[in-house]
Amino acid sequence: MKQWLYKHSMYCMLAIIIFPVTIAQSYPKISAYMPYYALYTELQNKTTRYIIIRRFKYNSIQAYLYIHPYTLLTGILKNPKGIIQQNSFHTIIQQCADTPYAQLYQKALQKSKRMFNAGITHVDTQGMILSFDLCPSKRSIDAEFIEQLIALNKISPLPVTICISGKWILTHPEDLRWLQSLASDHKLDITWANHSFTHFYSRKLPVRKNFMLKEDTSVAREVFQNEICMLEHDIIPSVFFRFPGLISNQTIYEKVMGYGLIPLGSDAWLAKGKKPVAGSIMLVHPNGNEKKGTQILLQLARRGAINITNIVSLTAAYTNSLQTASVHKKQVKL
Repeated sequence: MKQWLYKHSMYCMLAIIIFPVTIAQSYPKISAYMPYYALYTELQNKTTRYIIIRRFKYNSIQAYLYIHPYTLLTGILKNPKGIIQQNSFHTIIQQCADTPYAQLYQKALQKSKRMFNAGITHVDTQGMILSFDLCPSKRSIDAEFIEQLIALNKISPLPVTICISGKWILTHPEDLRWLQSLASDHKLDITWANHSFTHFYSRKLPVRKNFMLKEDTSVAREVFQNEICMLEHDIIPSVFFRFPGLISNQTIYEKVMGYGLIPLGSDAWLAKGKKPVAGSIMLVHPNGNEKKGTQILLQLARRGAINITNIVSLTAAYTNSLQTASVHKKQVKL
């Protein structure tokens, strides 16, 4: 008996060594996901209406993804008790015509015809917008760059828009948790933008057939599958969508906007030699694939050509309501 117990315990020890047990982080399960457009009014506060753009089950609970039309902030409504008025998205935009979201939406509609860098590229502000693109990559995130940037920031947290792809999320779980911990520790103030699920790219294809212009691309899948992936990793998608490679055409651009999203471009892709000015939307890739841009940003910041403390949140820059956005974040449990 003792000999059997000894052998059994040895087998267990070997099993633990060969097959290490990992404790998975508990993430929500998202199902029955679909576009759904409605206005939502709370019973206790009928002065503010929220724009619902998605309906889904959140761990079997009925839930909705909404936009606050005055702050551009997004959140999840779970089993809402207020009034939901479903309508066409076009009608909802008309009903909310005086809000910052509807005004920005109309502005973005006018920028659909360019193949490269269509969308919102500049903000009317004295500050600058910082955006990170996390395209699929075999490399780890450039943590050293981000830590150095945070160290240069005199005001915490540092606002940044992170445009994230589903394939990056699925292949970099530890890097994602690290980014989320920086937000939890108030070192980063992150606006999460949709950067498509697959972010297809081939060096063998011309631009007109590449990225989301690939012939068999499903725009709906690229948008919604990535939103599901984001939600299942505790990320609330914002109203912004950045096309992979900043490449699009009018057809897919208008499809994305038809889902309630605002395409985000950049007038200062640093690795391409673009110089940022007041109101610029800067673009760098800390996914390990484009060191040139991150190095340029650090050099500009260190020599004072860019004041890191003047970097502002994308949503706050468009609404000019930092105080309103702050209050909303405290009131709405995301």
